[in-house]
Amino acid sequence: MSQHVLVVVNLHRGRPRYFRGYKDRGETSECLWTREPWKALWIDTEEAQVEALLLTELCPDYAVIAWPLSMV
Repeated sequence: MSQHVLVVVNLHRGRPRYFRGYKDRGETSECLWTREPWKALWIDTEEAQVEALLLTELCPDYAVIAWPLSMV
């Protein structure tokens, strides 16, 4: 199965950022981002689609896109 990274773009400005994962803070969690694509979390196709939907709800000011590694 092919690997993907999640790319987010602020709808108002800015360069794309890549999803690194979550930082657990007990009852809450924080999304971690990087500007470096090689530091992004690599996930398979089905998980990338589910994660993109979740991040779209958590980050409404961002467009979330699942890119195959070949596009990075």
